[in-house]
Amino acid sequence: MKKLLFILAILFLFWLIAEIYCRIPDQFKITKVDIPKNTQTLVLLFHGSNDHLNPELKAIAYKFKIHLNSSLNAHVINYNWSHASSYLRASANTMKIGDILGSEISNLKKLKHIRLIGHSAGAFIADSLCQSYRNLGGDAHIEINFLDPFSLRGFSDINYGVRSFGKCANFSSSIINTDDSAPTTNTILKNAWNLDVTNLDYPKDFKRTGHYFPPLYYLLSMNEDNTKMGIKNHNIYPRGDIVRPNNIQVE
Repeated sequence: MKKLLFILAILFLFWLIAEIYCRIPDQFKITKVDIPKNTQTLVLLFHGSNDHLNPELKAIAYKFKIHLNSSLNAHVINYNWSHASSYLRASANTMKIGDILGSEISNLKKLKHIRLIGHSAGAFIADSLCQSYRNLGGDAHIEINFLDPFSLRGFSDINYGVRSFGKCANFSSSIINTDDSAPTTNTILKNAWNLDVTNLDYPKDFKRTGHYFPPLYYLLSMNEDNTKMGIKNHNIYPRGDIVRPNNIQVE
C-alpha cells in the first residue's frame, strides 16, 4: 500500500510540475501590429506553431485584401509569431500574444469590424485577443474563424478550446478535420458554428496532412459575400451546431 501511495505521489508531483511549466509563457518580445488609427475594418490571421510560411493563410490574407479593396480604412495582417512557437508552452505563449495585441488594438477607437482567423495553436491568439479587447472596453463587432483549432491548455486540459473558444465573439465558426494526427484538434467547439470537412475528398494537388485541409477549405470557399463584415449571426448559425458539407464551394 505504501509503495502504491508513493508511486501515486510521484505521478501527481510530475503532473503538477508539468502543468505549472506549461502554463508559464516564455520570455519574448511581442511584435506590435502597428495599425493606422483611422482603421475601421481589421483582419488578423494567426498561423499554427512553427508554421509562419503557411501558404493557405498567405493566400487567404491576399483574398481579403482584394475583397476589402473597396472598403475605406481596411487593414489585413498575416501575423508572424513563429519566434514564440513552442509545443509545450503553445497555449501560454499564444495567450500572452493575444492579450498584448488585444490591448494594443483597444486604442483604435474607430474600429467597427474585426475578423480574427486562427489555425491550430493560432486559435489561442485569436480567442485571447478578443477577451483582452473586450475587457478593455472594445466594442467593435468581432468574428472569429477557427481552422482546426488546437484545444490543449497547459499540460492536461485537452478540452479548454472545446468549451471556451468563441464565447467572446459576436460570431464564431470552426472548420475541423476530425481524423488527422494533430493532437486536440479533432473536436467540435461548443461556442462556435461548426463545419466538419472530414469526409470531403481532397483536391488532387493537395499533398499535406488533414490538419491543413480546413485552411484550404476556407480559402477555396472564399468569395465577396463571406468576407463581408458583421453579416453572420448565431440566430441563423447556432453555436454548437455541426454541418457536414458535401463538396467544396469554390468561388
